[in-house]
Amino acid sequence: MSWQQRYFKNDKVWVKVDDQGELVVEDGRVPMRYQNDEDAKVYRASPRNIHEQVYDEVDDRPGGSPMDESVIEPPQVPDAEGRLKVSTTVPDELLDVFEPPEGVVEIHTDGACSGNPGPCGYGAVIRDGFYYHELSQYLGEGTNNIAELMAIKVALESVTDKTRPVRLYTDSRYCLGVLTMGWKAKANRELILSIRELLDEFEDLDLRKIEGHAGEPLNERADDLATDSIKRR
Repeated sequence: MSWQQRYFKNDKVWVKVDDQGELVVEDGRVPMRYQNDEDAKVYRASPRNIHEQVYDEVDDRPGGSPMDESVIEPPQVPDAEGRLKVSTTVPDELLDVFEPPEGVVEIHTDGACSGNPGPCGYGAVIRDGFYYHELSQYLGEGTNNIAELMAIKVALESVTDKTRPVRLYTDSRYCLGVLTMGWKAKANRELILSIRELLDEFEDLDLRKIEGHAGEPLNERADDLATDSIKRR
């Protein structure tokens, strides 16, 4: 086996191949590194994201189809001070994280607050197969619950095709309670009602509880984005 040059999402990389030049697939992933150096860090990528040439359009890729087109569009959030940050660059620590199930839009959200109440902000990671978006925004003075709710609201507003299956992960028991479990909201009622109406627009939406600060990389990334939004205010 050896390492040969290929392209990963149009970035030049080196991947492990066998004697016939075919990709070496281990547990469904291909060993990949960004430098042709024995000491370079090795990542694991999906075979369908490894190509022999650069493709200008998604549908030009082998196996490309309309279902491969992103359904994610950055939200139109009032943001006069430019505090909404949108990125499509996959962080290094997430390069070897398995992609979501085919056809599923996967969302991880988190909120942060420095003091409660205090300066607050949110972060969201949205994945749709080949596509990756992350959103974060400083919200000003508020509570942790407001930040958690806003993360969910903005992330869901970013999904343009409401017929697609969506799986949203949050570590907020409060959010799941007031949005899906019939908890009576004593505060943030207007925001909660607006999100409940948004939930009804989706044909296949599942909000799921995830343990926070437990090492789950996508939840940790959403947490970092939320925290950083406060730091850069």
